[in-house]
Amino acid sequence: MFLVRPEADIPIVTVSINDNLGAKAHFDLGKALAPLRDEHTLIIASGQATHSGRNPSIPAGLENWANEFQEWLDNTLSTSSTWSYDERCRQILDWESLPTAKIAHPTPDHFTPFLVAIGAGASEDAPTSEKLFGGWRDALSFAAYAWGIVN
Repeated sequence: MFLVRPEADIPIVTVSINDNLGAKAHFDLGKALAPLRDEHTLIIASGQATHSGRNPSIPAGLENWANEFQEWLDNTLSTSSTWSYDERCRQILDWESLPTAKIAHPTPDHFTPFLVAIGAGASEDAPTSEKLFGGWRDALSFAAYAWGIVN
């Protein structure tokens, strides 16, 4: 946070994911945190949109599976999808059923923060996010999303 706000005048509370809990529990954690947004609290989740672990069989460079998973995530979170809030939630909570999910995330720990962020950020009134960044390093996506941005 020091790089973003050198004054260090913003309180920070760290919340960890729990490997013993599933997608719905992490999404619900985000929903429980959502009221903090109305108190001018910034909720930041740090994960990875695609993360193949340290699998040596995954070659360097952007792979189709990574791009497909990223496109699904972009479409699910953005205004390019016409899905309702409930449909988006179903898609996100069922992410592991995607054909590319197990390649993009052999273990869910790098995707789980997205579930918390989506729970905290998306709502019936504003189900979509704004993609802030979309960089790649080989098959690792560094996509960043935000909800509730007021211009």
